[in-house]
Amino acid sequence: MNVAFRTGGVLACLSVAALAFWKVQNGPVSRTNHKSVTGPIRSAITNLVSFAKSHFTGGIGAILLPDSATGLPRVREIVDESPAQKAGLREGDCILAVDGVVTRGRTLAQNIQSIRGFAVGTVRLTIQRAGSTNLECVVHRGSWSSMGIPQ
Repeated sequence: MNVAFRTGGVLACLSVAALAFWKVQNGPVSRTNHKSVTGPIRSAITNLVSFAKSHFTGGIGAILLPDSATGLPRVREIVDESPAQKAGLREGDCILAVDGVVTRGRTLAQNIQSIRGFAVGTVRLTIQRAGSTNLECVVHRGSWSSMGIPQ
């Protein structure tokens, strides 16, 4: 096995464990409740994939549905305090492109998958808002756990 690949795997595991420890130290957990303190650490050790998915991947915090007339993804609802809300997205906005890729002709699932990704990354959306021209919007993704969305 390649030494660099093995070293990268070890470093990734250590990073996840360090994040779990940091989460316990700085997260909104009660230090008097033993189970709430050991939960994130146990989760990181016993189910690394699930822990990484909920803490390192995410989205923008918007519920999208296909527009009945055009089939384009339309913002149906925005999660409070989500990256979408902070970036200025509004209910009713129609998403025309995701990172420069046109949404027309793609399924809703394909467009949603393009929006989701690494939690600290960004996604550039071209939106059409009623009564205005097309708008460019850069949204900084948030992790599912930071938005209170269970995975």
